[in-house]
Amino acid sequence: MNKVKEQPYGHLHAHDFIEIAYVVSGCGTHKIGDKEYEVSKGDLFIINYDIPHEFRSFQDPSKPELWVYNCIFKPEFLDYKMVNCKDFYNITHHFLFRSIFPKDSAIDNDIKLLARDSLEIEDLYEKMYREYTLKEEGYIEILRAYVIELLITIFRLFRKNTALGGYVETKRQETIHKVIKYMKANYSQDLKLEDLATIAFLSPNYFSRIFKECTSMNISEYIQKIRIEEACKLLKMTDKKVIDVANDIGYKDIKYFNSIFKKITGKTPGKYRKDPI
Repeated sequence: MNKVKEQPYGHLHAHDFIEIAYVVSGCGTHKIGDKEYEVSKGDLFIINYDIPHEFRSFQDPSKPELWVYNCIFKPEFLDYKMVNCKDFYNITHHFLFRSIFPKDSAIDNDIKLLARDSLEIEDLYEKMYREYTLKEEGYIEILRAYVIELLITIFRLFRKNTALGGYVETKRQETIHKVIKYMKANYSQDLKLEDLATIAFLSPNYFSRIFKECTSMNISEYIQKIRIEEACKLLKMTDKKVIDVANDIGYKDIKYFNSIFKKITGKTPGKYRKDPI
């Protein structure tokens, strides 16, 4: 958490965390990606992972300097049992995890708050800033609770002004498609849950959950499916030995490969090569 008086000169930067910025006073500009526009008190921005951006005060000394609250964190900060519920997952997915779609994240998804709503958000930022500054016992857990409250409050405000429709579900499907594409390109590697979740910029628990909801398989089952599909291609199109096929797709244990292959295809690799239908 910080409260910053933005300077009139450029300091374009990107980062590997989520930033929720709130303009508490003054006016200036906000550059994000290749767009730049004016901002003032009550503007709130959810700034995506790895997106270059900067706030600036105006160079005109007659205009009030721009002051911005910044709340920055990584998704795993919220990977906590107290928020393990479907409604909260939908909220966090909509706001945080669109960060893997930087080109799709439109500027108009940010929020210009009304005066009455602005007071509620500002009060939250003030409480978070106080906790972070004083660092009294238990402040991390209080900050976690405030961030959750902030997200839910933003979500409610957003819903008042935007027809969400199938946005959340569409983005969820795109998240899984992105990771599956990576899995298919790297099926012979040791694909770990933590690494796949990082690609999606999701917590491992949440990623596992939505992956199964979208594919009806868990991660290991889907990896097996991809590998065996590739093994079938190699058996049909090459003269490679079965043990070499197993090695090529990431299985070093031939007995385990034979077992998985038969489980998925109903045939041993040898029988499949003779009769692939």
